[in-house]
Amino acid sequence: MKEVKITKMKSEPKKTFFAPEYDYNIFETQAEQIDFKELAKFILTKEKEILSLPATGDAYTGMKEDSTTTRFDKYNVLNWEDENIKHLKGNIITFHNGMMKYFNQPLPKELYIQCWTNIMRKGEQIKPHIHDIGPNCYLGGHICVQCDDTSTHYINPVNQINDPMTFASKNDVGKMTIFPNNIPHYTDIQKSDKERITIAFDLITYNPNKDNYVRLIWKN
Repeated sequence: MKEVKITKMKSEPKKTFFAPEYDYNIFETQAEQIDFKELAKFILTKEKEILSLPATGDAYTGMKEDSTTTRFDKYNVLNWEDENIKHLKGNIITFHNGMMKYFNQPLPKELYIQCWTNIMRKGEQIKPHIHDIGPNCYLGGHICVQCDDTSTHYINPVNQINDPMTFASKNDVGKMTIFPNNIPHYTDIQKSDKERITIAFDLITYNPNKDNYVRLIWKN
């Protein structure tokens, strides 16, 4: 695993009982052993197949119904037979496990992933949205497969209305990001004629008993 960049959104020490406390960490690294040009081509060949699935809804992203995003829970990228996808899975596991080591946390007994692709064309934008705020909230992430002068923006969950605290992460091919799944995030408007392609994922630490989730790690 290459160098990991950690961006912190951390509160100052409390001076009153009611002052908010927060400590959010966004982890970024570069995925390895993946041919992203070939992966982009492969994903585009799967687009028609994905669009044949029923749309679930935009999940507050603002993406159109005829997009791969609105079918995020109807398929799993990691189920596709492709050498680059195998390496992608390995990168996600290694990155996750390294994060847990950084926090001196034990690996979860089980880890499942839902993984989808976002194919954005000129004029499209993923609007601010949150993946999870429930008691089982864990981690989310994405990998940039093909991009041209866009960024993903992360919003401090506590400070997101008046002068929101945001972190802009430039989209570079191969960049892999993992963050707590309750952090709101959005993208720039896609201005290039070339598709912006990312692979996004949710990680959970329990068995959802759903076919579209893939088991990553477990302990006997």
